[in-house]
Amino acid sequence: MPRNNMPENWQPPAPAWQANWKDSADPMVVVYFGIQANSPDKLDAWAKSALNSEFAPERIERGQFVDQQEITNSLYICYWKRSEYDLWWALEANQAWWSSDERLKDGVGYWREVVAMPYDRFETLNSSTEPHGISAVAEELEGPIEEHGYAGGMRDRIALSDTQDLKNNASTSTKIEATKLDNGKRVQLIPPKNMCIIRSGQNWSYCDEEQSTIYLNKVHPVLQKGMRFLRDNPIETECYSMRFVDIKDSTWDEMSQSFGLGYASDIYAFEEWAKSHPTHIAILDRFMEMVGHFGEKLQLRLWHEVAVLPEDGCEFEYINCHNQTGLLSYT
Repeated sequence: MPRNNMPENWQPPAPAWQANWKDSADPMVVVYFGIQANSPDKLDAWAKSALNSEFAPERIERGQFVDQQEITNSLYICYWKRSEYDLWWALEANQAWWSSDERLKDGVGYWREVVAMPYDRFETLNSSTEPHGISAVAEELEGPIEEHGYAGGMRDRIALSDTQDLKNNASTSTKIEATKLDNGKRVQLIPPKNMCIIRSGQNWSYCDEEQSTIYLNKVHPVLQKGMRFLRDNPIETECYSMRFVDIKDSTWDEMSQSFGLGYASDIYAFEEWAKSHPTHIAILDRFMEMVGHFGEKLQLRLWHEVAVLPEDGCEFEYINCHNQTGLLSYT
């Protein structure tokens, strides 16, 4: 693991663990399947069959959020090995449902975002030995590790950063090339190389009443404010999209967990916000107050996964969606 940004004699402020895979020949893929509707029923009907078919995902999660147009979005988060995903997507029933003209007549919006995650292009971090997200399908958790808690730590945990700078020439002020079909109701695009995606999660389901109350009253609102700032200020932050999602169970009930799902022009955009912007400093200050109060007894669990996208293997599609969905407004 590179240590190009680690300060000399660095000691992390808290323990953390990262996910490892011994077999790097078959990279990971995460796919977000979303619906814009008051109810997830139409997407559920498809998922019940498709996500339980042959070559099904290794892990399935669900989430829900209200976007800047005040529209409810429900989504499935699915993790595959690349070879299994390609076989699954090749099944006629799965691909045909998305490409069918019937989707244009359903009266709702659909979106799917396929994110390729070669092992040398992503990193994970978990504040406990209970893995979340993609870490839950890893072969092992390594730690506690030293490469975290300092500026540039995300890049140091991405193996490719040792030989490439991971910068992106695209920005939120430039257009992304897209194919627009069916009078613009169906839009397909390939995200720019080195665009950065972060899924950063919070789990307070293990917190007792005291810790849960402090988190929800003091930390969570400041976190929400920071996510809204990233969402609403793309030119200043170079953040294309930020969704703050409540994790749901299989019946769409609350789980006392959430995550931010964001796309930025490159990893440096997220680093710059985290390093110096008042909205992130406020989040960090409130969290450190909680750490200082509870110390080793802190029950809140935090985690994230960050990927720098490759040139190939990613594809985004939006059907009947409003123009502020995902990357649509940049096409």
